[in-house]
Amino acid sequence: MRAIPFHRAGDADTLRVEEWPNPEPKDNEILIQVKAFGLNFADIVARKGQYNDAPKFPFVPGYEVSGVVVSTGKNVKNFRSGDEVIAFTLFSGYAELAVADERAVVKKPAYLSFADAASIPVNFATAYHSLFETGTLRPGAKVLIHAGAGGVGLAAIQMAKNRGCTVFATAGSAKKIELLQEFKVDYPINYQQTDFEREVKRIAGPAPLDVVLDSVGGSYFKKDLNLLRPHGRVVAFGAAAFSERNIFKLPALIPQVVSMLTLSMIELMLNSKGFYGVNMLRVAKENPELLQHEMQQIMEMFAAEKIKAVVSRQMSWHQIGEAHNLLESRASTGKIVLMID
Repeated sequence: MRAIPFHRAGDADTLRVEEWPNPEPKDNEILIQVKAFGLNFADIVARKGQYNDAPKFPFVPGYEVSGVVVSTGKNVKNFRSGDEVIAFTLFSGYAELAVADERAVVKKPAYLSFADAASIPVNFATAYHSLFETGTLRPGAKVLIHAGAGGVGLAAIQMAKNRGCTVFATAGSAKKIELLQEFKVDYPINYQQTDFEREVKRIAGPAPLDVVLDSVGGSYFKKDLNLLRPHGRVVAFGAAAFSERNIFKLPALIPQVVSMLTLSMIELMLNSKGFYGVNMLRVAKENPELLQHEMQQIMEMFAAEKIKAVVSRQMSWHQIGEAHNLLESRASTGKIVLMID
């Protein structure tokens, strides 16, 4: 088969489609002919050799695909050859053939294109898990979503609005603020022009928020906690601030670590506030039944037209270097999906 492996840490321009050994499904796995796969910022971090959960080089990256079932392991009961599916792949997605645990796979509805379907697993599962499983978001709550114009951000905004919540969201350009307005964000905040902590307090009072979703990290964490009401929760699911500064350079790391060290357990306890981390790769590995349940709930939302996929760019997988550079530039919104041709 053809695939796009990571041979060593390096630049996006070194990535190529090349021949690679076919994967073999285990007893509880499904072999999928991949039609499309989604890009995620974790792919960038893994390409640079900075992702601890990634396999050793060389390996084929990729967490989410859509495609057609080719074959199944002997213990697989709910899928058969020819089924169109959406899968969380735990690496191996940048390829013509990928394997996935049966519990990380759902059937693709006919109304979803392969491109839209490939945009769902990581962004929407992360948003759902962060808001409802970890954030315990209730109807009518106030929630702040950082990086609101990104893939997870737009998924979370849709889910929170459908729960009847008041949504604050940050973005860093006028174009992205316009996108947040299109998605009915109550209070879009351009963090390049105003301090988000000050702006939220100006709008809603000194400590108004029930949940904050933070994919940025670093100095944001302390501000997030300052905005929480008692029993509120900060849910962190990324560390973009680390990646931008190269997490292995000590001088750049020190201010980030110092910022987080100020989040003392005693302070959290005395103020009845919570700080949680989400890593969907770990959820998929260690609690696949939960991931399966969440994916089923997400597909029900799609069927009821409560949420929609947001694919900003659909590209050929031969444009992988360009796609990685676009994602890393943070100029994109929503999801970048690559089609296998």
